[in-house]
Amino acid sequence: MAATPIRIVIVDDSQVYRQTICRILQKKSNLQIVAEAENGLAAIQAVETHRPGIVLMDINMPVLNGFDATRIITTEFPNTKVIVLTMHTNEAFSDRAHKAGACHFLAKDCGKENLFNAIEHCSH
Repeated sequence: MAATPIRIVIVDDSQVYRQTICRILQKKSNLQIVAEAENGLAAIQAVETHRPGIVLMDINMPVLNGFDATRIITTEFPNTKVIVLTMHTNEAFSDRAHKAGACHFLAKDCGKENLFNAIEHCSH
């Protein structure tokens, strides 16, 4: 019996980046992309609709930023874990992400294995 796939929402204002992450994640049979969103407000709506286990969240986005979206998602949907995936790698951003409720904080150039490990870690 196959394990239930980890359901993922990808949130980034760059469509190209979302597509790149989709291609990387689709190589793993235990991961299922259920939605994409281009801003924090759309992310909250996608989580409400699809109830994913994991959200990959950018920080700098229009409409609603990733910190605020993370805080709302982790408060209203406690079974959904947020991994902040950003180009902003300084400690202040990491601290702010964790205070907002993020399970993990990664640089966008972290590499596939680090991303897979973070998803695995946060999905338990």
